[in-house]
This record gives sequence, structure tokens and C-alpha cells, in this order.
Amino acid sequence: MKVEIFTPVNYYASAAATQSWPLPARLFESDRGRLSIERGFEQFQAGYEAGFDSLNLAEHHYSPAQMTPAPHLFAAALGERLPQAQIAILGTDLLLHNPINIAEQYATLDNLLGGRLRFALLRGTANEYLTYGTNPWESRQKFEEAVELILRCFTEPEPFGWEGRYYRFRNISLFPSPLQRPHPRITLSGNSTSSARFAGRMKCDLGISFMSIDAATANVAAYREAAAEAGWEPTADNILYRQFCYVAESDDQAANDTTALNWPLGTGVFGNPELTAVIGLAGAAMAGVPKGVVPDMSKAPLMIPQPIVGSPQTVLDRIRYAEQRLGIGRMEFVYTGLINAMSHENVLRSIKLSGETILPALHSGTDTVA
Repeated sequence: MKVEIFTPVNYYASAAATQSWPLPARLFESDRGRLSIERGFEQFQAGYEAGFDSLNLAEHHYSPAQMTPAPHLFAAALGERLPQAQIAILGTDLLLHNPINIAEQYATLDNLLGGRLRFALLRGTANEYLTYGTNPWESRQKFEEAVELILRCFTEPEPFGWEGRYYRFRNISLFPSPLQRPHPRITLSGNSTSSARFAGRMKCDLGISFMSIDAATANVAAYREAAAEAGWEPTADNILYRQFCYVAESDDQAANDTTALNWPLGTGVFGNPELTAVIGLAGAAMAGVPKGVVPDMSKAPLMIPQPIVGSPQTVLDRIRYAEQRLGIGRMEFVYTGLINAMSHENVLRSIKLSGETILPALHSGTDTVA
């Protein structure tokens, strides 16, 4: 099994711990911001030294939890610092951007990294639709067209035009093309059965984030079924499972270190009731709720991750269970919480311990840690 590490690049400052999204710009302290970015690089460096197979980050906006609104810049700098590391942007909030420009950015970045790039194309979380004024009611159909357009950009050798429902371009010619041919491996989200089926239909990798292992089984089945209908068969290496993870010397120590983290995800983390309602409406629109229907956000469920936390053997057992149930060949660790960040020191300690214990077992296929 391949093991990957996702680093959010948290903003390490006390003001961020009590503020809702979006964090006011007046609270940004330049010295703390620079320190936080350097700590992000240190966590990536630790992951590389521990033996993780890929160093991953993603695009997010207005957030102290993930200071990577321009992930291509961060990935390029990371590639210079670690010239042998595999790097992945998992992923880009595709609907916030011109898809042709996204294809150009990834093609350029793949050349800069010497073919070490993988990436994901995502619809994004509901709050992201409040950044650049994206229409959430168009979300799924527009996203699917954008993915098809990007794949055409990567595979069409001659200039071409595109006349779609949401995108119209008279003249498209991707130059430079990606170093990897026809393009770097692309991951699409599988957090719903419809999204999983689309990933299978597009012959892309599948990424599942923070869902419970048991709940994700139906989505993986839908992915495999759609892939078969499209004439191909995914391997375990095509399926990635992302989950919060934390490894300590004992189960008790791991529980103690993670007590202050806020694991739930969803609209409830944003604090401001009016903003929560707007974000909830955007999320409902993304899920297909018709215009004019106002959902009762007081009854909206939070997504409650099931973090993989414990001693090396406890964590290894949970990952083996995920492997057995989902047929995954790639596991992605997220060592920090999203609302209250894990301390930088604990993140580094957990990464190092993982490299000494869990990674060798996962790479070798054994069921016990050394």
C-alpha cells in the first residue's frame, strides 16, 4: 500500500483558534503567517523523510485552517525544496476558475516538477462558493463539463473549439503540454455515489475524504461499476482514502493529544448563524435541492469523521480494515485538525513515529508494527 500525507498549512496564531470562517484579514500577522508557512514546509519535509509516498495539499480560501489559496505556487516551491518528492494537489476547486487556465497551470507545473505531479479536480466545499460568486445550482453539471473539457485539453493534439452548455471557447491549444503523457493522474471525489460513478466513467482515480469506512463501501462499488461500463477496471492503486490520523506511543497518549481538536465538519463550524444559513443553502444547491426551497439548517447533519487515532498497532489495524472493506491501495493521513490545529511539535512527532512503525508495515504488507 502507498501512504500519503496531506498538509493543510495551518495558521499558527492564537487569534485563529476562536474565529469563524472567513477569518478577518485584520487578524493576519505577517510574522506569524510566515512562520506558519515555514512550519508547513517543515511538516512536508518530515513526511518526505519518514517515507511517505506523496506530499499532498489543496486549494482553500479565506481560511486559517488551510493557507493555500494558490496551491500551484506552494507546490512549485515545495518541488524546489524536495527535488525527488512526489507532489499532489488534491485538489483544485474547479468551478471557481476558468478550466482552460487550470489545465495550463497543471501542464506548466508538471514540467516544473519533472513529471512528479498528480492532482484532483473537485467541486469544493459549500463555503468556497461564497468566495468568487460561483452559482451552486449549476455545480454538478458545470463541474462535469469542466472535467471533460480539461481532459480534452490534455489529449487533443490540434487546436480545437468548445461549444458547451457552460463553456464556450473558439480556440484552444494547450502549450506547453504536460510532461507526463497524456497527462498526470487525475483524482475525482467519491463522497457521493453519483460523484463516484462520474469518476469511474471518466477513467480517473477515486478519492474519498473523511467518510466512515463502512459508509464509503457503496461509493467504491458505484465507482467500480461505472468503470466496468466504461470498459476499464480500476486497481487498488486507483482508490485513495483520506482520514484524520494521529499516532502516539500509546492509545491513551493519542487520545490525550487529540482531545482539543474539533473533528466535526460541516456548516456548524462557521459560527455566524446568518453565514451558516447561506452556506447551508449553497450546500443544499450542490446536493440538488431546487431553487426556492429553503432547507432547515437546524436539522442539517454535520459530517463526523472517524479519525484513526491511537498507538502504531491500533492505527495499523484500522487502516488494514479500510483496505479490506474498500479495496484501497492508497491511504492519505491528515495529522492536524481543521478548526483547532494540532500543535506543530505533535504533528512532527506523529509523522516521525509513523515513519518508524506504520509505514514500513504498510509498505511491506505486514499486519504488525516493528
